[in-house]
Amino acid sequence: MKTVSVIIATLNESADLEKCLASIRKQNYDQKKIEIIVADGGSIDNTPIIIKKYRGKLIPEKTNSPEMAKAIALQHTTGELILMVDSDNILPHKNWLIKMVEITEKEPEVTACYPWQYAYKKSDNLLNRYFALLGINDPVPWFLGKADKQSYLSPQWILSGKTVDKGSYFLVEFNKESTPTLGANGFLIRKNVLQKANIKPSHFFHIDVNVDLISQGLNKYAVLKDTIVHTGGDNLSIYLQKKKRYMDSLYLQQNKNRRYFIYKNSLGDFLRLSLFSLYALTLIGPLIHSVQGYIKLPDRAWFLHPVMCFLMFWLYAASVSQYFLTSTIPRLLEKENYTRGT
Repeated sequence: MKTVSVIIATLNESADLEKCLASIRKQNYDQKKIEIIVADGGSIDNTPIIIKKYRGKLIPEKTNSPEMAKAIALQHTTGELILMVDSDNILPHKNWLIKMVEITEKEPEVTACYPWQYAYKKSDNLLNRYFALLGINDPVPWFLGKADKQSYLSPQWILSGKTVDKGSYFLVEFNKESTPTLGANGFLIRKNVLQKANIKPSHFFHIDVNVDLISQGLNKYAVLKDTIVHTGGDNLSIYLQKKKRYMDSLYLQQNKNRRYFIYKNSLGDFLRLSLFSLYALTLIGPLIHSVQGYIKLPDRAWFLHPVMCFLMFWLYAASVSQYFLTSTIPRLLEKENYTRGT
């Protein structure tokens, strides 16, 4: 049985973190072979107590970046396998981890393994049910065909990559163009493989490291026909604030260090993004998908889709506009003044 290091980044999320850590310690797996490394950004709630309760190791960090925090946690791991979960994830049943590990042993050529859907529970709140049903926590990558989790719109594989159905899991081959948003929410990867990517804190982003690996030909992944619980939609306001913060800091301000872009400066992506703008603002397309989803699995959470598409359009528009006004324009003016001076 292989040793597993679980890495988590957190900040003042003790309630979610406790559910997450409890689900890890309930796994039907030799607990002596599981270490939990939590990078904490300075929590003032019960986070340190919770980590100690579940025999985790607390790593203080002050990066103000969940991705850099994961890279710092990674530096303290000793396991053969690295399991990346977020503090708002819950492993859905006690055999989840052993099923994931068994695939890596059965398929020695795979780079990593992850579950294909979010767990759907009728008892969840409306927003969490919407995320689970559509297989995303952001409708933009879903629309662009870059989501890594399967929606409940179809029982068949509709995600990217070349796939082979192996019964309880899929074998998938990605290329740079078909790479989805891999790397979080229950992602198990061999440590010796992960170390071949650029995992410096300044350059670490869970999707980027997979692009690094896929670019080296390490493009075979296993997708377990199982789920993981994601509770990131407990509060819409907090969710939108977090998405805005991630867009500003991880996608715009850190764009020079990024290797994966949901949107690239190409004609194809420009057209796809333009289509999403029409899709989100007219509301017709999202409503059609909502009705299709409701017919397959009746739940009013599907009808959040037009609202979420509309909100995310304006959230990203605000971030890009703000970045252009506060960063791009001053750089252009500075360059023009320098040119005139020379």
